[in-house]
Amino acid sequence: MEKRKIALMHIVRRQDGILVTLDNRRLAVYKMAKRAGQCGKVKVLLVRLEDVERELRHKSDSMVEGRSVKVRGTNITIHADGSKTETPLMSDGQLQHRADMGGHWTQEQNAVISRGVTDIEAVVKQVLGGSAKLMKAGSFMKGTDVAGESDIDVMVFGSGPISRQQWDGIVSGIKQRGYTIESVNPRCIHVRVDKGLVTIEFDVVANQRQGFPPNKEPENPFRDNRLAAQAVRNIKMDFIESEEKGFSGHAIEQAVLNEQQKLRSPRLGELIDVAKAALKSQRTQKLKRPLTAARENNASEGTTDWSKPVGEGKFRKVFKGEYTVGDRAGQSNVSKVFKDGTEAFEDSFFEHDVALCEKAIEITDAFNKVKKFKSLVQVCKAEIWHSKKTKQRFLTEPFIANFDNFNSNSGWQGVSEWSKALQSLSHFSYHYSHGDVVLCDLQGAIEDTAVVLTDPVLNSRDKRYGPTDLGQKGIENFFHHHTCGNWCDAAWSKPRATYKHFTPQAGTAMIM
Repeated sequence: MEKRKIALMHIVRRQDGILVTLDNRRLAVYKMAKRAGQCGKVKVLLVRLEDVERELRHKSDSMVEGRSVKVRGTNITIHADGSKTETPLMSDGQLQHRADMGGHWTQEQNAVISRGVTDIEAVVKQVLGGSAKLMKAGSFMKGTDVAGESDIDVMVFGSGPISRQQWDGIVSGIKQRGYTIESVNPRCIHVRVDKGLVTIEFDVVANQRQGFPPNKEPENPFRDNRLAAQAVRNIKMDFIESEEKGFSGHAIEQAVLNEQQKLRSPRLGELIDVAKAALKSQRTQKLKRPLTAARENNASEGTTDWSKPVGEGKFRKVFKGEYTVGDRAGQSNVSKVFKDGTEAFEDSFFEHDVALCEKAIEITDAFNKVKKFKSLVQVCKAEIWHSKKTKQRFLTEPFIANFDNFNSNSGWQGVSEWSKALQSLSHFSYHYSHGDVVLCDLQGAIEDTAVVLTDPVLNSRDKRYGPTDLGQKGIENFFHHHTCGNWCDAAWSKPRATYKHFTPQAGTAMIM
């Protein structure tokens, strides 16, 4: 790679006047090149301290005060003069000690945790009765938590379903004991405790809220498996230290347990290595998958600007954000929430959306194989994400720029050449499904290598795809207004009779 193709390093002047970089690994490469006589001066970008103060604090949390960089995934350290040293890999005994220390909450932290659990359980018993109890859950229960990095998960078990009034009573009781309530939803109360320099966050989860399916009683596959718990902690700490993101705690736990089953009496270091290799292999294989009709998030976390919507449909408002963890990190996304204020806390709220999207992708995959277009046609595959604080569910998918409408579910068609061409996809969907559905309300954008669609509608014979599904009438209405062009195939089937049930209109129609 030529130096001119590398993005400029961001440099900031600290309050003590010293210049430091926020791109430490890039600087380490330049230092090594300089030591080898291959690099002199490089251009940098000076940024304002107030704009990056949080990032600077995060990256300055180091025992070496910025004078060396450990190379991710190796035992090599690059020093300020460009030299490098290699440290011996840790023995199993050292890895065990590291894991135990990583899971060791300080005496002050344990005191805050113990007091918090005692106080919250007292509130639970006061509201739900003496038979109610508070149980450990999540990584806190499993012993796979990293001290100071993990929330304390506890689960409320009552004598039966917990009513909204009782849940509100638990929230009120926790507040009265001096704790800060970060957020509340029908299934979880996020509590923050500040005692001096110690901050502990609790997730208080209801085992069974009235009107919601009960959570499963927490299981602990690490109860008698200390080796696996130590491996999980080591991997979590490795990823924290290297700032390698994209692997959830659950994914790490599953990788360790899966690889442990394949090996016979593995050593700790061996188990860590094979589990990390499995995690990275899964990510690599995901990247190598051939392009399909599904335009996926390929990310696990992101930010959203909830201050103002960038658009809205019949039922939801759309907000723009950015992926922060995963293959799309740095790219834009959109998140969709109910516009009438409905709060979604269960995946079941989105059953129609998920089923519709899967069917649309299946149809579009089949259409791509017919090769009517040189460009690949893709459908944004929305995933159900949730807010870490409120646990509210919403749909997230990649952002589409230069948005356009090509046709609607009521028989309307745009005037652009792509609108005419994409009518063939709607026609093909009827042929492919043997007359069961018509994929329509096509909207999205034309990119260099693909046509990207989002939020399509399916008109089905039995109206099984939600309130925008106009049913058999919608199918008949589409073909009443459809005229086959160069993109349609004469062999594709059509309904024997067509009728004008609706007046074509741009946008999504809904029949009650």
